[in-house]
Amino acid sequence: MKKNRAMQNTRERLSLADISPVWHYRLYEHSIPLPFSLTWLKWYFELKVASKCVVGEAYKYDSSYLVECSRCDNFGWKFMIYFTLRSRSKLEKNKNAFLVHWTNEHLGIC
Repeated sequence: MKKNRAMQNTRERLSLADISPVWHYRLYEHSIPLPFSLTWLKWYFELKVASKCVVGEAYKYDSSYLVECSRCDNFGWKFMIYFTLRSRSKLEKNKNAFLVHWTNEHLGIC
């Protein structure tokens, strides 16, 4: 009974900072860099690399999710697209959907 309650509390409190702290810091503790600035280019190319993107960091910098979970792959692409578009609202929506998916499907990985 206590284990189930602890798991439920963990599920309720899970944040991007818990599973992808580097990307949480970059995307939510800073403003999105200006397009084609050095920082923007660095982050953009990291978002394109499966093991270095937001989802890859959640998988402990592993790109295995590309073949294991198509939904995670989709979330990863959306992070890159919405970063490119500089859409804070769509990044937030994608982040929230990813956290729900991660909590329900992959919680044991982190």
